[in-house]
Amino acid sequence: MAKKPAGQKKKWWKIPLGIVLVLVCLYLLLLGTNYGFSLSLRHYISTFEPVAYDGDRVIPVYDDALGHYTVTTDRDLKIMMLTDLHIGGGCWSSKNDRKTVYEVITMLQAEKPDIVVLCGDNTFAVPGPMFNGGGTLNNNMAAKDVIALFEHEGVYFTTVFGNHDTEAFGYTNRTRLGKTYEDPKNTYCFFRSEFTDPEDDRPSVTNQAILVKNRDGSARKLLLLMDTNDYIDGSISATMNWQYDTLHPAQVAWAEETVKDISEKAGLPDGELLRTLCYFHIPLGEFETAYRELSANDFNDTPDSEYVEGIWDEKVDPDMGGRIWFGGCHRTDEDPNSLDTFFETLGPDGLDVLEACFCGHDHVNNGVVRYKGVLLGYGYSLDNLAYDDICKFGAQRGCTVFTVAGDGSWDYAHKNVYTDYGADTDRFFEVRLDTQLYPDWAPKH
Repeated sequence: MAKKPAGQKKKWWKIPLGIVLVLVCLYLLLLGTNYGFSLSLRHYISTFEPVAYDGDRVIPVYDDALGHYTVTTDRDLKIMMLTDLHIGGGCWSSKNDRKTVYEVITMLQAEKPDIVVLCGDNTFAVPGPMFNGGGTLNNNMAAKDVIALFEHEGVYFTTVFGNHDTEAFGYTNRTRLGKTYEDPKNTYCFFRSEFTDPEDDRPSVTNQAILVKNRDGSARKLLLLMDTNDYIDGSISATMNWQYDTLHPAQVAWAEETVKDISEKAGLPDGELLRTLCYFHIPLGEFETAYRELSANDFNDTPDSEYVEGIWDEKVDPDMGGRIWFGGCHRTDEDPNSLDTFFETLGPDGLDVLEACFCGHDHVNNGVVRYKGVLLGYGYSLDNLAYDDICKFGAQRGCTVFTVAGDGSWDYAHKNVYTDYGADTDRFFEVRLDTQLYPDWAPKH
């Protein structure tokens, strides 16, 4: 048999090399495509008019002596809470992202809030179309889309992060993402990372305190933003199995000392502490405890829990119990209240400064209860992406508006983006207002 001429040996390595090159080209193409969709979304944002404020604007100012931002006014302060915007920032989420932008701007222009608190899951940069994702893993780029919205509208805002802002799929870790929001180029973002866990390899970042005061310098209220973190570790397994983290002991210690320090620097008499409104993303175990007590009692009041309003429309894995994806919900062998010490430390059995805790995370929960005298509530969410067909149901979609008066008294109101602000229900998808997303799941009161 004749031998092959020299130099004619089969070059087997070309096949895997070719596959690698094809995958690289596809990746670069997807990268470029998603960047183009991000630019397109920012252009869409620019087509709206900025919010028209009058001359009496509230401007958050960083107080070097205090070490925190302050918000000063003699009139009622209006705080808008938005949660779970879930901007996908990619090629598969373009229409849904525009719907969210349209709804946010509709509410901003109608409400003209003094400040906005974003309660996490600003972005949803996960693979698409699987997981209902946007198609990009660039959570930093998606965050810049969110920032661009408020920068263009000229609305002051700050944020806590949720689990989807940083997770196993994303390019950018929590620390780096915090720097994106802290960028000095941002005019209207007054987020400042005031504490990170010194010994934690997955540090929480969005811990911030904001003092609300009158023009005579008297303290009115403390706003406390706490980072409920994302997952118990950085693995894809933890992400896929909803193994949510919760507040770490070091954060709770920081919150306790911060309340005491600001109260003293604000000139409160010895022993007096500022009454506090707290915002975070993942509900604490006390949300679950109060729900269990009320649901077991047909939503009639119990010694510790009082039903205020709303429903719980989530469907949680039966092995986890309840309808609340609280921090640490995978640990079914633990009492929900024992998973962190925040409520015990700042609540009625501790410093006794908490007046309310509001969260997001559970997109179709809007229940509000009073637990041991502290209001525990969900804000209305705006997710148009993560849940199947959630963009087509609008009964509990919108924002939550807090009004803090000069004497420190306050109130809140859930506002629906369609019925309260007049967003067009047919602009992107036909939106139903007559039912919840999962009507068979909602518990009856």
